[in-house]
Amino acid sequence: MGKHDIAHKEFYSDPENVKDLIQGFVALDCVADFDFSTLERDNASFVVKEDTERHDDIIWRLKWRGSWVYLYLIIEFQSDVDETMPVRIMSYVSLLYLYLLGNKNLEYGKTKKLPIVLPIVLYNGKDNWNVTKNIQDMIDDSVISEQLQKFVPKLSYYFIDEVHPEANEKDTVFDGLANAVVATMKLQRTLDTEDFSLFINQLKERFVDDKQKQRFITFMCFLRRLLANKFDCDEFKNVQNLDEVIKMTYTFIDYEKEKAEKEGRKEGRKEGRKEGRKEGEFNTVYNFIKKGRLTLEEAASDIGISVEQLLDNFKKYNLVL
Repeated sequence: MGKHDIAHKEFYSDPENVKDLIQGFVALDCVADFDFSTLERDNASFVVKEDTERHDDIIWRLKWRGSWVYLYLIIEFQSDVDETMPVRIMSYVSLLYLYLLGNKNLEYGKTKKLPIVLPIVLYNGKDNWNVTKNIQDMIDDSVISEQLQKFVPKLSYYFIDEVHPEANEKDTVFDGLANAVVATMKLQRTLDTEDFSLFINQLKERFVDDKQKQRFITFMCFLRRLLANKFDCDEFKNVQNLDEVIKMTYTFIDYEKEKAEKEGRKEGRKEGRKEGRKEGEFNTVYNFIKKGRLTLEEAASDIGISVEQLLDNFKKYNLVL
């Protein structure tokens, strides 16, 4: 599990944040009948084929009209879009069902009736998510007979994009901060912009209510972890208030900008030296040709380029034959 995933896992280990996520982003009519007072964490972990536990998944359950519904949060953010997600989802849900059937302390092992599982994938990559949400769409059924159609699996996952809100099914309002999940998503999009301090100041107004103190503690844990990982600095983990967050963040942003500028200047000098060596090499070859010690073909072959490329470089460096 990546460092970024750890911050999110800690954040969604709070039932209030899970409630905010479901109410704010899941566009299903059944959500209105979810009994969030029954929301409880299931600490199950599964051993997959590679013998590594999926600690980056978070499983909750709650009652819907008297029956349990499992919320399977896939907390696994990647820089690349994962085309295998539908297959992975089927695997994770199957493992969850096997766990429920094998747990003698749960009713499922006795009745053999399994609960509905709502898999939710949280994504914060830069690229637009263009992967199908149902494994059925990945299977080539064009050559399958009508009798075999019933063996084609059908399983979907619910997709939530933290970076591209326009891709979500529910039109969540991102301008306000009525939802802690919205706040964390907006935080990540403003972190490298001039709106960061404005956003943090808005948060200060949000957390003045005594009822929000626990939410503030949870949010600060997420913020500290996120910034510590982004800037690779554990000092952020000791920050206690939002004013310190603003000050330290801009200090590191300025440092990174200065570092990038220095690296750019260094790279520029490096490229300049490289270009100078290339010009010197072509000057030497040019002189050998002028003195009759090399033909164009021999010179081009020695350098490893074509005669046309050799002549182009002579022209570039004003070397006239």
